[in-house]
Amino acid sequence: MKKTRGGLSSTLESYLELIHELQQQYGAVRVTDLAGRMGCKTPSATSALRRLAQLELINYEAYRPVTLTNQGKAAIRRLSAGHRVLADLFRTVLALPAEFVEEEACSLEHRASPPLVARIAQFMAFLNDTPAGTTLRTDLQEGFARFLAAVETPTRGRHRSS
Repeated sequence: MKKTRGGLSSTLESYLELIHELQQQYGAVRVTDLAGRMGCKTPSATSALRRLAQLELINYEAYRPVTLTNQGKAAIRRLSAGHRVLADLFRTVLALPAEFVEEEACSLEHRASPPLVARIAQFMAFLNDTPAGTTLRTDLQEGFARFLAAVETPTRGRHRSS
């Protein structure tokens, strides 16, 4: 398992996100529900929960519902913010399809470093929030769309290569 920020692996981050999702949906989160949704056996889920509890991200006791701690909620906010920033970049700048955007943002939010996500957030804020950025964003989107149309259109019976 590759370690990320604060000793948290991408797998543990996925458990944390799933705990948050299930807690929002049902109020209580059971180990068997986590194992089923993660596609693993209950002992594997229990092991992950013990690690998350050691990191003080969840409250976990055997045979009790699992809940997020304040630190766990903060980690979820950080992951959600990273996901939104990456999805915005993929959708707004790279003009990728929505289903691809969500899948890739979900995957990359676990691997992108905080400084990278912060810089992308600054760039997107520039594109979205400044008067000069508004013109730049429009020019960038329209120019990139023209570029994509040109490279994806057959030229004299052949496709241009990337």
